[in-house]
Amino acid sequence: MIEKMKKYTFVLYHLEYEEFLAKLQGLGLLHIIRSTDEKTGSLLRNQDLLREYAEALKFLGKVAQAESKSGTNLPTKAVLNQINKAREEKDKLEHKLDILRKQIRDLEPWGNFDYDLVKKLRESGVGIDFYHCLKNHYQAEWEDQCTIKTIGERSGILYFVALYQGKSPALEADKFSFHQHTLEELKQNSIEVEKRIEAVKEYFSSIAATATELFMSEITKITTEYDFEDASLQAVKEAEDHLRIIGGWIPVSKEAGLLDFIKQEELIYFSSAAKVEENPPISLKNNWFARLFEPISKMYMLPKYNEFDLTPFLAPFFMLFFGFCNADVAYGIVLIALALVLKWKAKNDTMKGFMNLVILFGVSSIIMGFVVGSLLGYDLKELPVVGERILIRNNDQIFNFALLLGVIQILFGISIAIVKKIHQSGFMHGLSEFGTFLFIATLSVLGASQLGTDISAVQPYLKYPLWGGLGLILLFNQPGKNPLINIAGGLWLLYNIVTGFFGDILSYIRLFALGVSSAILGFVVNSIGAQMSSIPWVGPVIFFVFMLFGHGLNLALGALSGFVHPLRLTFVEFFKNAAFEGPGMAYKPFSKSTK
Repeated sequence: MIEKMKKYTFVLYHLEYEEFLAKLQGLGLLHIIRSTDEKTGSLLRNQDLLREYAEALKFLGKVAQAESKSGTNLPTKAVLNQINKAREEKDKLEHKLDILRKQIRDLEPWGNFDYDLVKKLRESGVGIDFYHCLKNHYQAEWEDQCTIKTIGERSGILYFVALYQGKSPALEADKFSFHQHTLEELKQNSIEVEKRIEAVKEYFSSIAATATELFMSEITKITTEYDFEDASLQAVKEAEDHLRIIGGWIPVSKEAGLLDFIKQEELIYFSSAAKVEENPPISLKNNWFARLFEPISKMYMLPKYNEFDLTPFLAPFFMLFFGFCNADVAYGIVLIALALVLKWKAKNDTMKGFMNLVILFGVSSIIMGFVVGSLLGYDLKELPVVGERILIRNNDQIFNFALLLGVIQILFGISIAIVKKIHQSGFMHGLSEFGTFLFIATLSVLGASQLGTDISAVQPYLKYPLWGGLGLILLFNQPGKNPLINIAGGLWLLYNIVTGFFGDILSYIRLFALGVSSAILGFVVNSIGAQMSSIPWVGPVIFFVFMLFGHGLNLALGALSGFVHPLRLTFVEFFKNAAFEGPGMAYKPFSKSTK
């Protein structure tokens, strides 16, 4: 859910303003209201510094750190400059090495020879040219024009020398121009450059741990200074520059800490409840289960202040959809085991939280694996005891189940939109959404009859919600307007509802496609593996390796599709039907950086 916010405005004497900001930053509770986006010279310089340090940290994160950490007495900025200079040198050396390697490749077919000998031959009147061409383009007639000596052949290319006196022969081949250095010299230069590159890499490896600590500490320091200076610009100057007025937002749940600070500092302030038109920041507060899915909802955008936080509502659907795309008991167990190992190795809370989410995905895969009867691609329905308990027994039922989940999520989204409209605008504004719910629900029941469901018990009564829903859509889509305008607008709305519903419901068929394709791939892997197991002696080993590789690849593809497609179903179909509105501004309290 979205936490309630309160607005606090402080009136301060200008000489006490910086001291107040320092203490407020130490408190770390108030989200400062911005009054300007002005950037001073020092702010711009700090931005550039933060960018440089962040880029250097990203680079050092890819460096294999040495076992022994080397220290340094240099200032942090000097270490940054030293590392940047070493990176530039490494780039230049690698570019030089690429050129040398290309020159070596060009010269290798010709081998080592004496350049002075070529010079002496030319001085004595014997012309010598070096050529290369495709082997099948070589013409024997060229030998009538000059003396040709074949040097060698590589990758279908023929290398040869033409010796002549007088005018150079006109051969339809590519003439080769030699570099200033011999092949041996180039190889020696290449070795020296490689040694210099290795020396630079060793420097990075030895300094990485120390530099990372220094840069992280410096980023924390600069960020704190940056935030302080930026906050100092947000106050409005009054009373001929003698007063500073600054405001901010704080969640009601944290208000007690701010009030204690105000009482202790004896500050002059005004407070009021947040209003939607003031665009207060958004702070989400959910239980442990929904909190795991907050990064997913934030990938789209935060809701507006008067919106509903859809995170608790999308969480069970997202988990179920992932399991649908990876409906296999063994795959679920592997996901849980992998997540537990990575969580144990994780060093930050963000990664641990993501691994908890993967564990839930694994649980969902196990549940859906039992529902459809799949264990490592094998059909559990063939087992005598377990097979009787499998709920979904064929592809038609899987298809229908995917559509059923789609209808449930769409109707659930519309239900949220009904409650939201009534909460925000009043009962009359929710009638049109309620009509949409009745209309879509009726269409869904009628559609179920086309998939083999017996609806004879309810069919005589379906006309009531159908016509009732149409009436609410046509008459109450714009409460308070002229009825004729409502009817005209309702017809356009009805067109969008019908086309939108069928477009939305078709998207859920992909759940069926992804789930079945994963099962088919697992079956194919098992079939090929069984054939390989019959190979004498090495069969069992090949079977194990192939099964490991095949099912690992299938699991990786299923996990990717099982995450991406539910994202689309959530952000497009569910959020649209729930009438979600955003973006909201994230709650970021003014505090000292602890990065």
